[in-house]
Amino acid sequence: MKLILPFLLFLFLIISCHSPEKGNEYFDSLNKEISPLRGKRMNEIKKIYSRELQKYQQTGDRLFLLGSKYAELPLKADERLKQIPMVYELLRLNNGKYSYISIACNFNLASQFEKSSPEWSLKCIDKAIELDEKTGKNYYLPHLYHFKGRLLYNNNDYKSALDFFYKALHAYDPGTQVLYVASMYNNIGMCYDKMKKVDLAITETGKAIDLLEKKTVLSDAEKVFINYIKGSLAQYFLQANDDKKAEELLSTELNFSLNNRNYRMALYASKELIKLYKIKNYDLAKTEAVINSFKVIEPNLNAPADKIQLYEIALEYYSEKNDIQNFITTSKKLLKTNKENNELIQKELKINFDIADSYIIKSVNNENNDRKKDNIRLIVFVIFLFIIFMIIIVVLFRDKQKKEELIRKEKEISDSHKKILEQNINLQKEKIRNLHLNLNLKTETERAFLENLKKIKRSKNIQPEEILKDLQFKINNLITIDRKGNDLINESSIENQLFMEKLSTEFPFLTAQELKLCVYFKLNLAAKEISLLENLSVGSIRVYKAKIKSRLNLDKENDLSSFLNRF
Repeated sequence: MKLILPFLLFLFLIISCHSPEKGNEYFDSLNKEISPLRGKRMNEIKKIYSRELQKYQQTGDRLFLLGSKYAELPLKADERLKQIPMVYELLRLNNGKYSYISIACNFNLASQFEKSSPEWSLKCIDKAIELDEKTGKNYYLPHLYHFKGRLLYNNNDYKSALDFFYKALHAYDPGTQVLYVASMYNNIGMCYDKMKKVDLAITETGKAIDLLEKKTVLSDAEKVFINYIKGSLAQYFLQANDDKKAEELLSTELNFSLNNRNYRMALYASKELIKLYKIKNYDLAKTEAVINSFKVIEPNLNAPADKIQLYEIALEYYSEKNDIQNFITTSKKLLKTNKENNELIQKELKINFDIADSYIIKSVNNENNDRKKDNIRLIVFVIFLFIIFMIIIVVLFRDKQKKEELIRKEKEISDSHKKILEQNINLQKEKIRNLHLNLNLKTETERAFLENLKKIKRSKNIQPEEILKDLQFKINNLITIDRKGNDLINESSIENQLFMEKLSTEFPFLTAQELKLCVYFKLNLAAKEISLLENLSVGSIRVYKAKIKSRLNLDKENDLSSFLNRF
């Protein structure tokens, strides 16, 4: 009995040292130590993680193991697929002992599943709110109210969202949490906007801006948030038919975002500005200025969903402007990004299913295989699976529609190019035919001219006046034929120049005379026809042709005209 009493006293001291309340206070102080370092001084967070892990290794106390796991979460903040399993593992290790850990983990999971599964996210946030309200310590409560309001807002339940935003507003400390208070005024304004109360939306958003601008020194986060709020305010002024004020605010937001390298906000500002210009009968000049900013924004966007938005905006602009080249280029980028986004979603869903399944099985085992709870969890999982399945179907269907639309437009463009090409070929054929006719006519006229000269030489009865008139008439015919031939050649001079430039780039060793003759060889003119045009003998033309084929490494069997027509 004497030995039992000291043992019980020692056991009581150990338990009291690690009671849930004491543990919650420990984790709260740990969070206050980590919070200022998030996203900035990651090396110091690593030191905290190592310190907690070392304490656990020295004492074997699970409190410090949980502390090390909690400190590790910010180190993987940007790696969602790694962080989710870590959160579930932390929940499993905690097993409901410390409310602080359960609250923090459920809050984390709610934010992770906000977009992929809003229903699951809402379940997690409700659990966190329930636990935090029970503690009476308000560890995360204002943020939890804020987050639930956001989920309800995204689910179009604006009245309920408004209630939770007001709860968060009253829970935040207006003296030390000015940014959060301003954020709630902005969110309240967003709810009033959706409830068709634009005047109230403008008033509440104005409160947010005034609250922040009263501060003498603004942090970078506060400057960015003011700029973001002004973007929302622009939408309300637009609804109030104050287009000028809306345009001014959106332009300010875009310029601020670009100057501060906040490219995601710049994308949203660009999107709203283009919508505004479209309302104004599509002001192409101003729209083009915004589209040009995409050159800076696009390479700095990381999320595929953001890039998809950018490409869709650009496609609509290029379609309106009938800019086929940029339309095709952007369409290809959109198709590629959609594919990457779908693959990422499918990968995340698979991991989420594996994690959720693992966690559910462990939870059921910890609750001694309670059939009722197991069935409830199974139903939730099936519903979650069904929702994800529907999301995948919708995404695949939209992707299929976009692909079909892209194929259709590419076919239209291809058909249009083909038609234009055929017209150009027919036109060139007609020009060549006319040139051949003129050359033949010139040849016949010259032959007749020579015959007349021979006839005059043989004739004894020479009448100078008649001979001169006849010769003048034939010379005029030759000049007219040359003029027509020159006109045809001049029409094709630009095309010939481009052809010679391409050929010269590919074969820089060809001389200017050889390049010029290649134009005639491309048209498949006979040596006799070329000799008449270039004042060279037929033999010289044939020598040039053989020399050019040799320099181009063409065999005798290879047709020079066919080869040159590739350029």
